[in-house]
Amino acid sequence: PDPRRVFVALGFGFFAELTLPEALRHLERRNALLQRLSDSLTRDGAKIRAHIRLVLEVTPPPFTWPRPLYLATPPLTCGPRPQCSSPPPPRACGSCRGCRTPPS
Repeated sequence: PDPRRVFVALGFGFFAELTLPEALRHLERRNALLQRLSDSLTRDGAKIRAHIRLVLEVTPPPFTWPRPLYLATPPLTCGPRPQCSSPPPPRACGSCRGCRTPPS
């Protein structure tokens, strides 16, 4: 191995054997490219944040619909059952919704 040459990773598993001055020049160019990319992404992120803040300031708060009545009231439960005058249907007494107890 020649100590005056180094391997530089180019990407996708490729390497280049360069002299020290060539490697330094390559790494400086790569550093400048990555710095420009970082600056561009930072500017894009700032624009997106500004647009989000603008939309949040201009948009009114979301409308909340009133809660539906069937969710606002507790479900009906079987309480004391009045006496049925006629014989009940086979599965329910008919005095309340969902009652499955036979008449006593």
